[in-house]
Amino acid sequence: MKKQLLFGLIGGILLFVWQFLSHAALDFHSDFHKYTEKQDTITSFVESLQLEEGSYMMPMYPPNMSNEEIQKYMEAKKGKPWIIMQYHKNWDMGMAMPMFRGFVIDIIVVLMLFYILKQVRDITTKQAILISTFIGFSGFLSISYLNFIWYETPDIMACMMDGIIPWALLGWVGKKYV
Repeated sequence: MKKQLLFGLIGGILLFVWQFLSHAALDFHSDFHKYTEKQDTITSFVESLQLEEGSYMMPMYPPNMSNEEIQKYMEAKKGKPWIIMQYHKNWDMGMAMPMFRGFVIDIIVVLMLFYILKQVRDITTKQAILISTFIGFSGFLSISYLNFIWYETPDIMACMMDGIIPWALLGWVGKKYV
């Protein structure tokens, strides 16, 4: 049990540090949050629309259209600009609680990885690294890459690195604790 908790803590720290590097210090995800000098104009305009908080994809057909009307609508929009927007009414960049929650999740994920690695009898370092990397890469493929296929998210390479690099390191570290 000591080994499991120690790996959970060390692995949680490893994931947490990677996420800090990826999203902040090295900012691999900068394509996802580009700056525009028009941000105040855009924000003021969107705020003036008094939308509900939520995610919006534009263009999007109204919910009461028939299938034929949807096809015509989509055909008319083909080749035109489109937007995906997340709208929040209040800017709150409190960091403490999101960081705490993220760290707790990192520990839980590492404890789950420990359980999986522990199931392999006489696991080698290579096996631990491959199993762990496959888990991280599976997460990337089934979440980030599928999202990219549909919505062309600009930080796909950063997401791929997030799904491979720290997970390979977790496998290497995990072998020492399993």
